Amino acid sequence: MASAEDNTELTSIGSDDVDQRIAFLVVVFSVVFFRISNLIVAKFIEPPPSAINDPWRWRNLFVSWIHAILCGCWDIICFAVYPEMFDDLSAHINYFTYTLVAFSTGYFTYDVLDMYFNNRLLHDWGVTLHHLIVLIFFVYNIQTKYAIGLTCVALLVEVNGMFLHARKLMQIFQYGFEHKMYIVNKYTNLITFVVFRGYPIGRIFYAFLYQCPTLTLPLRSVFICLLGIMAVINMMLFWRLCNSDIFLTRKRKCDDKNGYKVAAQS
Repeated sequence: MASAEDNTELTSIGSDDVDQRIAFLVVVFSVVFFRISNLIVAKFIEPPPSAINDPWRWRNLFVSWIHAILCGCWDIICFAVYPEMFDDLSAHINYFTYTLVAFSTGYFTYDVLDMYFNNRLLHDWGVTLHHLIVLIFFVYNIQTKYAIGLTCVALLVEVNGMFLHARKLMQIFQYGFEHKMYIVNKYTNLITFVVFRGYPIGRIFYAFLYQCPTLTLPLRSVFICLLGIMAVINMMLFWRLCNSDIFLTRKRKCDDKNGYKVAAQS
């Protein structure tokens, strides 16, 4: 491995064996795939009554759920089939992991375009900021063919995304907070949030500090700052989830019990 002072070139094991043109084609395919998915959802899936006034958000969430399922499962397979990635996350690369990054890059590109054409970039500024940071990382990975393993670690968040988006979809379909499916998904969502969002951020932060020696100091500093912003966004989201699904749920139960006691006494 190159020394920390050697910042002249970014190289990955097997990088000469993968073609960037394939990644470009996968990005284009991904954008088209998710656009078609959006059209299919709009044409064949009737929006629930609660989403009639905002059909775009319903379709956007459903397509995001599709991406989470595909990339979450794909990413788990990557680590199951290529456990050697953990030996050197910065240098590992092959077509299976490289095209995963490209496919997900296409999704985030599609979603930014979808938000732009529907005037949602400023309205959903948190999502916009998240997507732009992700695209900076992913485009850099595709261009340099470097740190693909680290990006696969980052994509583990999509395992949680499956349950995070399912939670919102169940709310749109007006599943009650006490519905068994909602309760199971609620706790699974919180557990996978801690595991599949907390671990990737911590692992990547460690890599930027002590590994990836070929990154220049300015570039390393920029990536650490962007990762810090991502960590703050995730902490805010986790607090909102706990507040909605744990604290407010307990408050609702207490209010229901107190209301029942008052009604019984009267």
